[in-house]
Amino acid sequence: MVEIKDKFRRALKILLRLLFVLMVIFVLFIVIQLLRNPGQPPSLFSFQPFTVLSNSMNPTFETGDMVIVKRLEASEIQENDVITFKEAADKYITHRVSEVILQQGDIQFVTKGDNNNVVDETLVSAKNVIGKQVFMIPNVGFISKFISGPVGFFLLILLPFTGYICLEVYERSQKSAKRHPSKQNIKKI
Repeated sequence: MVEIKDKFRRALKILLRLLFVLMVIFVLFIVIQLLRNPGQPPSLFSFQPFTVLSNSMNPTFETGDMVIVKRLEASEIQENDVITFKEAADKYITHRVSEVILQQGDIQFVTKGDNNNVVDETLVSAKNVIGKQVFMIPNVGFISKFISGPVGFFLLILLPFTGYICLEVYERSQKSAKRHPSKQNIKKI
């Protein structure tokens, strides 16, 4: 029974270390992207996550859903595709393409939210298109927003990191104590 517990502990320790290393690599990857491309959302293999902030696309998306967008050429976008585009400095909008217009050699899109009565006022230029929506994850946007805030960062990043460091220090001190037992623990024969 003791051997099974030891094997389980070792396997769990290896798994936790692997998860920790993967998390550190992922965080470094995101930080490097944010430093290289300030003002741009992070991207992983040309996929970008966006959180839905309004009800303009109901019932397709609800507020708090996460939309995953794939970068692609504007020429690949067709009517009825859902696209994410940059409207202002830090404002991204995800709406459905109502019409594709070729104007003076430039592709532009007429967009409309599914829950809106009218099309958007301005045409979307191909250069402002981030990509096409490929899938959606319900309610994950709330979690993403929470994690990106200071409390979420503390609870889900700093606290586990600190716990991991404390566990490592504790385990190493236990190993050291086993290797160098004090004279009080030695039994006289």
